[in-house]
Amino acid sequence: MTLLRLGLAASGWLALLAISLPDAAPLRVAAVTAFLLVCPGLATLLALRPGGARRAGGARRGGHPAVFLETALVALVLGLALTTLVAVALFLGGVFTATRALLALAVLTTAMALLPVHPGARNRDTEVHAG
Repeated sequence: MTLLRLGLAASGWLALLAISLPDAAPLRVAAVTAFLLVCPGLATLLALRPGGARRAGGARRGGHPAVFLETALVALVLGLALTTLVAVALFLGGVFTATRALLALAVLTTAMALLPVHPGARNRDTEVHAG
């Protein structure tokens, strides 16, 4: 279990804790926005592509910079998609509140971040190819 996965697992609960701050407090807005944009998507990306964290880290150590950008963009889009799906499901159920949506995303993020990693199960070819 890497520090990144543990941080992702705790991030949703920290965002929920930030909800208790006064409305429009800068810390509340920053914590919740950062969580919604990054954490559910990155946790899901790491669960779907176990080599994703290693590949993104490799970009900083002299690898191809496109790997880091690809990981960041896919995590952002996946996070926005998951946030939208949770919000729509709660709206259709007639039970939407910001706290419930954040709670559902915190549970989803924690579950995805704590899934066991099976190295080599997917993405056996992790090289970036010019194409």
